[in-house]
Amino acid sequence: MRRVIKFGGTSLATPELIRNAAEHVARLVQYGEQIAVVCSAPGNATSELLKAYDAASAGSTDFASVSEFASLGEEQSVQLMCAALRSFDISTQPFLPRHSDRWPIIADVDESIPLSKAKANEERAITLRTQHTVGRFRRFILPQLRVGSVPVISGFFVQSSSGKVLAMGRGGSDVTAFIVATHISADEVVIVTDVQGVLSADPRLAENPRLLEELTLSDLEVISSAGTQVIHPRALKYRNPGLRARLIDYRELDRLDSSGTSVLGASETTLYRNPDELSMLTLVGDLTDRVGLLSALVQWMDENHLSPAAASTSRRFICYYLPSGIADKAYSSLHGKLTKEFPELTNISLRGNVGELRLRSSRFIDEPGVLAEVTGVLANARINVLEVITGLTDISIFIAYGDMDKAEKLLGRVLEHFSG
Repeated sequence: MRRVIKFGGTSLATPELIRNAAEHVARLVQYGEQIAVVCSAPGNATSELLKAYDAASAGSTDFASVSEFASLGEEQSVQLMCAALRSFDISTQPFLPRHSDRWPIIADVDESIPLSKAKANEERAITLRTQHTVGRFRRFILPQLRVGSVPVISGFFVQSSSGKVLAMGRGGSDVTAFIVATHISADEVVIVTDVQGVLSADPRLAENPRLLEELTLSDLEVISSAGTQVIHPRALKYRNPGLRARLIDYRELDRLDSSGTSVLGASETTLYRNPDELSMLTLVGDLTDRVGLLSALVQWMDENHLSPAAASTSRRFICYYLPSGIADKAYSSLHGKLTKEFPELTNISLRGNVGELRLRSSRFIDEPGVLAEVTGVLANARINVLEVITGLTDISIFIAYGDMDKAEKLLGRVLEHFSG
């Protein structure tokens, strides 16, 4: 078994916690497993370092200088982890971004945005230099694993093409873990955090959320992108199809090989063609206060057994996409129900001959230019887009039904770019 174990900041907040983590890693190595460790900075060290640098430099925004100073937090964790592993008679080697001759991850990062001072997953463009990175892993990391040594790798940072130490953005240690796992062909990546795993709801907002022992990768991609701070959504872009992933609580390290949430399946990159011809049913008016209206619409859909293919809303309209075969009847029943109860509605309209194509890829997450590429291809082919609805990993395109065949071929080629 070859694993990557990434320890988050809470799990490394004190020397005692670091020693506890190292003891459990040592046990797996003694059982014959090959382990690579990725370390975050301990506790709130990164935030404190950024605060100190900001005060001392009078708010310097030089990204490379700030990044290099911030790397001291991860360096502390890496060095202490190595010291703890050696105390358990485990051979180990630290890998720090300032060791430019053998640091494995070569990438270029958007330096135009200052590092966030808040401890939250940060969106930042990263371009992995695959050829250089593969070569560094083959030369420096894989030989360590083959002889039973544990490479301990700093999370959060890369070395740029020009040799600078650059941060990947807050939450970047998750990205590091998946990059490492992919390049050493790991069987599993384990993210050690301060929660049991993925829960059904935020425990700060809901009572007694349940632990999800298994979760599909597609669901995790959506959950992560929707704001649940379980794993950085960009990290999942670097997951090999056969790589297992697990999220566990640092207080359950005694069950390091079995607890938490297991992530199953492969990432989906698909182009779905809705087989139904659709109609746009649109309500227009002053919808600033829509509470009663939305309640009435939900009741109407329930009474008429309607399940729209999609919906969109603004302060001026609400639009439902319904199969054309039932649209006329739905329109008639809705008009009679709403015009009397909601005089703020100025019009209810129906447009048929609409088709839907839905693109899905985890690579759409936080990716600048995706919509421009998708709509640009259609515009160049003189295909008019009626509406675009985006949601995390999905992009739904609504066009004239007669353009569906042509658009499907064009968007299929676009999607090939994101399936690699």
